[in-house]
Amino acid sequence: MKQIILFILFTFTISCQAQTYPLRTYGIEYPPNSYIKDTNNELLEYEGTWKGTWNNKTVYIYLKKIKKHFTHLANNPYYKDILIGKFKVIDSNGLILFDNTNLLDDNAKIEGSNFRKVDNKYSLIYLEPEMCGMTGRGYINFTDTTKTKLNWKLPYGWYIITESCPYYNATVAPEPLPYEIILTKQ
Repeated sequence: MKQIILFILFTFTISCQAQTYPLRTYGIEYPPNSYIKDTNNELLEYEGTWKGTWNNKTVYIYLKKIKKHFTHLANNPYYKDILIGKFKVIDSNGLILFDNTNLLDDNAKIEGSNFRKVDNKYSLIYLEPEMCGMTGRGYINFTDTTKTKLNWKLPYGWYIITESCPYYNATVAPEPLPYEIILTKQ
């Protein structure tokens, strides 16, 4: 009898654990509390400091893998391994134009989403509430076999610019990140 109870408890414990799916799982709805895991450690290749130059400015983008990041979907929460990004932009005179490298990981402005099935590029979301709600959706992908060059493409804009926005009637808005650039791993 004792063995039967232990067997039932063991079976129940295993069945209660959340399911784990590989990062490149497509076309399914994940059960609540699932874990979409970077089982092949693909995100590790993107981690590190990346540098590029555009419009007489230098950008440093710092990418970091976060394990078991909790999604904010109220009706179907799950966990996922993702990349987050922080950045620093310096002009040709050495003046720091933008720097969010001191933010906590939970407040990073750049958050990864998934690998796109159609072209193998990693999707990113950029959210900048302090700059009148600037947002962007883009991607990154390697351009060389050594994986030291990264193509960055991030179209962005504003959803709503109100009169309270400092750039409400500005002819030129700030450009915190390049639209497209090749970054080199440092």
